[in-house]
Amino acid sequence: MRKLFLISTFVCTALFAQDTLSTAFRVEPVPSQPLLAEEQQNGKCSIIGSVIDQSTREPIGNAKITVLGTKFRATTSVDGQYTISTTNEGVFQLKAEAEGYEPQIMNNVYFGEGKKPGGFFTLQKTSQEPADFVQVEKMPQFIPGDNPAPSYPEEARKQKIEGMVWVKIWVDKKGSAHKAVVLKSDAEIFNQPSIDAAMKWKFSPAILKGEPVDVWVSIPFKFKLDIHKNK
Repeated sequence: MRKLFLISTFVCTALFAQDTLSTAFRVEPVPSQPLLAEEQQNGKCSIIGSVIDQSTREPIGNAKITVLGTKFRATTSVDGQYTISTTNEGVFQLKAEAEGYEPQIMNNVYFGEGKKPGGFFTLQKTSQEPADFVQVEKMPQFIPGDNPAPSYPEEARKQKIEGMVWVKIWVDKKGSAHKAVVLKSDAEIFNQPSIDAAMKWKFSPAILKGEPVDVWVSIPFKFKLDIHKNK
């Protein structure tokens, strides 16, 4: 009598919350590859996905993908595809990194039994510092309530030191302070409190040709004891 043997296999599904992705996109899943017999016997599976450029939607080759907290990692091929084999079932974080791009972490990725494994990333290019002067149609405006004053250093208060600090702030396309640099200072003790405050400021972004752009703005911070007596 002829005997038939059925060999069952499984792959794992990634049901994930992509809370770091800023835009929605559609990527066709990469066809899943059969797992090795040893992986099947050990109850393990593979993570399959891709990494693309957020703006151009072009694949990013040589990007590094890591399952945080484990030894599992992979590098994307020229077509942006990657596979990480032998990952245990559970909830993980995936991290994607590529030269010239901001790293991205995908949280709450659950791997269990299923049919369509995947971990798809869109990476945003690292911002380049704007020129010292950029001609724009509209300069950034600070948002009232989102422009805190710096704290007064206790040592400066005890010594009754007052002064001014001029800070240059890199305002990005979203109106956030991306970087702050001291341009001029009456007393070094005020520098760090000024930078800390500047990084919390929120702006409406600068506009050029109808689009938001990165620019520098200069903000003076005044340290005077009667102003800061309660801070």
